[in-house]
Amino acid sequence: MENSKNNTEKSRWRTSPIRSLITTPVMNLLTSRVHCARTGIEKDFFKLDFPSWVNIVACTKEKKVILIRQYRFGTDRIELEIPGGAVNDGEPPLEAGLRELLEETGYAGENGRIIGKVCPNPAIQDNFCYTVLVENVKKIAEPTLDEMEDIDILTLSEDDALACIKDGTINHGLVLNALMFYAMVSGKRVF
Repeated sequence: MENSKNNTEKSRWRTSPIRSLITTPVMNLLTSRVHCARTGIEKDFFKLDFPSWVNIVACTKEKKVILIRQYRFGTDRIELEIPGGAVNDGEPPLEAGLRELLEETGYAGENGRIIGKVCPNPAIQDNFCYTVLVENVKKIAEPTLDEMEDIDILTLSEDDALACIKDGTINHGLVLNALMFYAMVSGKRVF
């Protein structure tokens, strides 16, 4: 019933064919004329077309969480995060998560599974970010970083990693989503 309601509500909106304005290696800027049936007004709307993304919550047998520090151009600072990256065309999100974990940290583990999925910003984006949980991870290789990556790897206890949410040490929205999904599946309270 929810899908038919969504389709009925969506039918009140008319959009012209989508055009690409800018294409970059990480995203495309798209536009379309959108008509609002309620007001009769029509305007240009814009959206950022990204590939899907993955964030990985990786835990050792001792319940230590793998975290990374890396420079982010958007904030112009080093951010504390969990491993993550883009899903390649045709690649299942779970495989992308396992690949990104190994590439960025050299860690691999067991029981990899998707524990959450969010749309980062439905107002201007059309992609999803999947949270992958991998358990009993251990270092099996050296990281194979991209040419513009410089990542420091650290481990924190499960409780200390979740405390980084409360104290604001981690403020990357998608990482917060991933850690909240992890808290839900592991029965941990954050606040």
